[in-house]
Amino acid sequence: MSKRIKTQLQKSSVKTALTLLIVTALTMFFVPEGVLGVGPKKTDVAEKFSVNDFTYSSENRRDPFEPVYLSRVKRSREAGKLKRGYELEELKLVGILKTDKNRFAMMEDMQGKGIMFKKGDSVNNNLWVADIVEGKVVLAYKLRGETKNINIDIPKK
Repeated sequence: MSKRIKTQLQKSSVKTALTLLIVTALTMFFVPEGVLGVGPKKTDVAEKFSVNDFTYSSENRRDPFEPVYLSRVKRSREAGKLKRGYELEELKLVGILKTDKNRFAMMEDMQGKGIMFKKGDSVNNNLWVADIVEGKVVLAYKLRGETKNINIDIPKK
């Protein structure tokens, strides 16, 4: 290599080093504290808490160590225990849903809650859905060993 090329390389190396030094110094000077991890260290000590400072009430909360699906099953069982069945006067036939194989009776109770029944479902202890045909639902009940039918039509508006 010629002497002239060596001198140019040395000069450009010195220029690059000085530029890096200046950029680093300016960055350290203008960047807010803590951004680069440099700055005053915190010497604050966190307050110590006692166990009595915290309380926990498990009332109306599920057990965190019990699987979620078990709590859902328990809730559905409890909800089923509240209402054993419906009286005929409490229900209103809203519509009939027809699928490929089945028909479902859509009924509404006095609170406006929708209930779906299919053939064979029990409405209460002694009343069940005997059949669902076009436009009406046939309910059945036993009286002195004899099966009686009740026809419920969809109300016309």
